[in-house]
Amino acid sequence: MNSSFIRKPENMFALVCLVFSTLGFVFMGALVAKPKVLFGQSLTAITPSIFPSIILGLLALLCLAHLIIAKRNFVPSNEQGIIGIGRGAVFFSIMTVYGLVLVPLGFIISSSITIAVLSWYTGNRSKLQIALIAILAPIFLYLSATRLLAVYLPELDVIELAISRLLG
Repeated sequence: MNSSFIRKPENMFALVCLVFSTLGFVFMGALVAKPKVLFGQSLTAITPSIFPSIILGLLALLCLAHLIIAKRNFVPSNEQGIIGIGRGAVFFSIMTVYGLVLVPLGFIISSSITIAVLSWYTGNRSKLQIALIAILAPIFLYLSATRLLAVYLPELDVIELAISRLLG
């Protein structure tokens, strides 16, 4: 890889994420505590490392795919990438706020707001498309995580009660 390819902020970020996600995947045993065992059986439905392993594995694959596609379509330019660093800082700020409001607002509301803001920020101007993705994706992820994977996600009591009444 030549230096102007690596100097592009999105490629540098993808490379750093690829390295850290691969290291996290390899050293998962040291990063995630073993589940408690009672009478020879685990107290949880799934091992605590399964979800981080899936996420880190997918992140590594996506970063690798990005680098391969970006390398194939790379056109050298003279721009220094200051705009890319600024966009990265805004994205990091949005995700930091998302992490801070996740527990007080709950998963569905905070994820909906974050998805809507990120959709608008990345250039999507279709209000219908933003609304559909921002509403349906968090609900689908919440139900998948809590019902299928038996993983706890923070949620407001009112929403949790409504979902439990709807699904019985």
